[in-house]
Amino acid sequence: MDAIEHSFLVPAYGDSPFLDGCLVSLAAQTRSSRIVVVTSTPSAHIAAAADRAGADLVVNPDRLGIASDWNFALRQADTAYVTLAHQDDTYAPAFLETTLALFAARPDAALCFTGYQEIDDSGAPVSSRISRVKHALEALSLGSRRVARGLPLRLFLSFGNPLPCSSVTFNRTALSDFAFSDAYASNLDWEAWWRLYREGRTFLHAPARLVGRRHNALTETSRLIQDGRRQSEDAQMFARIWPAPLNLAIGRLYAAGYR
Repeated sequence: MDAIEHSFLVPAYGDSPFLDGCLVSLAAQTRSSRIVVVTSTPSAHIAAAADRAGADLVVNPDRLGIASDWNFALRQADTAYVTLAHQDDTYAPAFLETTLALFAARPDAALCFTGYQEIDDSGAPVSSRISRVKHALEALSLGSRRVARGLPLRLFLSFGNPLPCSSVTFNRTALSDFAFSDAYASNLDWEAWWRLYREGRTFLHAPARLVGRRHNALTETSRLIQDGRRQSEDAQMFARIWPAPLNLAIGRLYAAGYR
């Protein structure tokens, strides 16, 4: 598989102290890829980080929210496979090689995702209640299977958002018209996975934890939890997946993990 078939697209917002680390991890992949930093908040910090990494820099002229930023980033790709690499996260050297190997076996699949490990600001592995629950759900619903669809995939997606967007690589050939919904600020990725599941799409699963995922006060997720938007969108998603009153009970249990 030719290296130019994949792009890492990095939506950069503000002046994240972790952007350099993310870009370094992308450049250290065992398979070569195009790296593009995409931002609607251009700054000297972002430009310098992109330059140090040898990455292209594209400025989105519109600041219309996360969905707009992610959809704009996806449009910058001219490759068959793309990963929206989050600026606060890091990637193990084998992330891309593992992902592309799965696509080589199933080129019809819509996307491929890997496991993730929660990390602290220094990059050291940590564990939280919510991450332990999500890892358990992944193990129970998908186990070691490499192809996820049907009932196992439904179970995986039904008890919360267990699949961080940063671990996902999209097959743009299979998803030529795909876009994130601008009706969500927090759960736009969960809504997308559920929509693709309902369409009968095939997901590929690499259980190895190849993404280091940060969660701290600087992340957008933290802000959305603090202002209540995350909880509101969780309730909307559970209402789509489960009948009342199950959706309310599951939603309360899920929200408890963020406290």
